[in-house]
Amino acid sequence: MTNSFWNSIQAPNGTFHTGSGPQTVHQHFGADSRPREQASRALPDDHLIWLKQRFLNPEGYHHAAQILEETHTVLVDGPPGSGRNSTARMLLHAYPALRGNLREVLPEDDEGNLLLDPQQVGDAEGLLLDLSDIDRATWQALHSWLPGYHAAVRKHGSRLAVVVPHPPAAPLDNVLTPHRAGIGAPRRLHVLRRALLLEDFPPGTPDPPPPGVLRLLEREPPIRDVARLAELITRARRSQPSDDFEAWCAKALAAINLQPEDVAQQVVTLGEGRPKALLLTTAMLHGESGARSDAVYEACEALLDTVDHPADDRPLLEREDLSARFEEIRAAPDAQGRVTFKALDYAPAVRTHFWNNMPGLRTRLGDWVAKAISLRSLTEADRTALVEHYASQALGSGAVEDLLRRVVDWSTRQGPEFRAAAVQALARGATDATAGRVVRRRILTWSRENRLPGGHADVLIAVCSTTSLAAAYPQQAAVRLHHLARRSGGRKAESRLEQLALADVRLHRLMLQRLAHGLETRRWAADHRLFLGLTAPESLCAPGPRPHALLDEKGVRTCLRAGWAVLFAREPYGCGWQEQTDRWLAAAGHATRRHRDFLLDVLVDACRGRPVPLALLHEQARPYPVAPLVLRKIDAAQGIRPSRPRP
Repeated sequence: MTNSFWNSIQAPNGTFHTGSGPQTVHQHFGADSRPREQASRALPDDHLIWLKQRFLNPEGYHHAAQILEETHTVLVDGPPGSGRNSTARMLLHAYPALRGNLREVLPEDDEGNLLLDPQQVGDAEGLLLDLSDIDRATWQALHSWLPGYHAAVRKHGSRLAVVVPHPPAAPLDNVLTPHRAGIGAPRRLHVLRRALLLEDFPPGTPDPPPPGVLRLLEREPPIRDVARLAELITRARRSQPSDDFEAWCAKALAAINLQPEDVAQQVVTLGEGRPKALLLTTAMLHGESGARSDAVYEACEALLDTVDHPADDRPLLEREDLSARFEEIRAAPDAQGRVTFKALDYAPAVRTHFWNNMPGLRTRLGDWVAKAISLRSLTEADRTALVEHYASQALGSGAVEDLLRRVVDWSTRQGPEFRAAAVQALARGATDATAGRVVRRRILTWSRENRLPGGHADVLIAVCSTTSLAAAYPQQAAVRLHHLARRSGGRKAESRLEQLALADVRLHRLMLQRLAHGLETRRWAADHRLFLGLTAPESLCAPGPRPHALLDEKGVRTCLRAGWAVLFAREPYGCGWQEQTDRWLAAAGHATRRHRDFLLDVLVDACRGRPVPLALLHEQARPYPVAPLVLRKIDAAQGIRPSRPRP
């Protein structure tokens, strides 16, 4: 393989040489000099293990693995649906030394701006960068940053797998060509058999495949559709275990082949408003196992009331019973009274039909969801399903602002069910593939407001600390929590942020950087408390999952020194920092020689040039075994004598 040689500086706004020949210098003016954190999210080991069990090497996999091994960077290319993202994940997962340190890099900073920063590459990391769906302009910007990013990956002993657009959004530069690996999808029938085998179907199933399955596989659908087929067959077996394999496949194929006009025809056949309302209500409450029939009935009545449908004035005994009404919409309650549609995956099609074909109903649906949330007959699972389905429809149609208005409304209402709904809807929007960036920016805007209603602030704190946003975008969640801690979120936001940062070394490092900058530029009481909370010596000296401790990093020690310098200069003795100084002095007495020197050097350097803090530090160190060493370092800082005695 041809080797590639790249020279780069480690910043996205620097210059780099893109190969042999004349150097092309790209200058980006007006960049923010303050360090920005590259957005990323962890690749959980359990998800990768699950994928590994079902993964079949595609055509070209071994060539891709060879490129990654030799150059540390591979560009995975292939037609959509060939399993490019899964292939990239498995290429990285193949390195045992990287497991537990795999993450997906998101080409944006903590505020949602486009960024691919080589400075954020760590040691011995496995990095996934999926660019398969980006547009031409985004590809051109990121394409120019990839050489410098690759150089950082190689320098740190890391590995990078990039999923590139197909067909290319723009031609691949010659310098990147040696890193391209084309793949083709594995045989669909083998993928289906592997997935079914892991669901305890007999080995070799299906053999031979039913005609309908064979016709579907011959059309070479995306691999994700083959995975969905396996899931539907499994669900059909669970719902009707007495049927045979061909019957399960028939139900699965009916769900896959369901067309919008099939639902439209049913809605036309129903005719009247009441059965239509029951159809929509059943679909909106359709969760993992369905809602109980009494909950569906009560929610349906609330929907009819919300849309001002005339009341049914017939005597109760003359009205159709629920079983007949459910039969009319092709649904039925099970033995526990939970209502589900007879056809697999019919509920999503119903929801989409009503949302797309009755746009005038959308606002009323939002009103109805708010009303239904408070119904006592609904369980927590029912409310979760209802909010999820409403949010999905709103996001799918681009009605992001409508959803955000609902979030604000629900967050300020009385009752825990409304707060829970607001948290769920906002987290769903923040991680949405299409609208997520818009929602995350709105959360950022809210978090910077000085006076948010208490309920709204609580919702934002929960979204940033306990939901999918914190898992998928941890750096962005931490930044938003930091703004909340400084303003409307108060001590609750501080506590949640401290917990997140201490549990994740990247977030810990990020927060130390932000706090050092914040303490130098503004007086936030929250920054003072957070700095003390995040500088416990045991958390700085412990290596955790990495081969070295945070204190071993020069950049971290620079942040610690800057933070301590501000506290020593601005905060009077007795405002809390002296207790933390005691902890550092005590820890230094039990630390390794290297960490002992680091801890004491940070404290002394933070006081350098200021006699009063140096005197206070000297006095505070007297009861500790490290007192003589502290004195020598203070003398050295003042130019009196070396920090170590001469032999």
